[in-house]
Amino acid sequence: MSNLKNTSSKGTSLLLVTGIALCAMTVMAQNPTDVCRPTQVIPLVGATEPPAKIVIDPPLAGPLASRGVVIVQYCALNVHLAPVFGPDALAVSPRIGHVHVRLDDAPWVWADASGNPVILMGLPPGPHKVLIELEDANHHTLDKGVVTFVIPETTAAERDH
Repeated sequence: MSNLKNTSSKGTSLLLVTGIALCAMTVMAQNPTDVCRPTQVIPLVGATEPPAKIVIDPPLAGPLASRGVVIVQYCALNVHLAPVFGPDALAVSPRIGHVHVRLDDAPWVWADASGNPVILMGLPPGPHKVLIELEDANHHTLDKGVVTFVIPETTAAERDH
């Protein structure tokens, strides 16, 4: 009977240690965008809103190496991304905005208010850069970040064919 209690105690301890280790590994494996939280939905009447910030992860390594596909995850802090534009939208609280995405110093940008990752396909081999600018509803830059990457000469999928 005492062996059964001792085994049960050891099993419980092992489960506890395993659980703690898994939680610690999960915390250590988080990306910068994992710390992003949903934007406030209650108006901040009379209070100043915290500064807007964009957090950008490096491109996902797997799709880049295997297929030459660039997937850049990002999140906006203290800005609700929404397809609302113009001067009247500046008075909305909490603030709303969108992102401008520029590839390789192009003279043009595209605007996006979805919050979905930026996905690029069909780029030529070599180094590239993506500038992501967090904009207010009237297209004024609040924050920005740059991601650089290299498209491989040949991807694994091309070598297999």
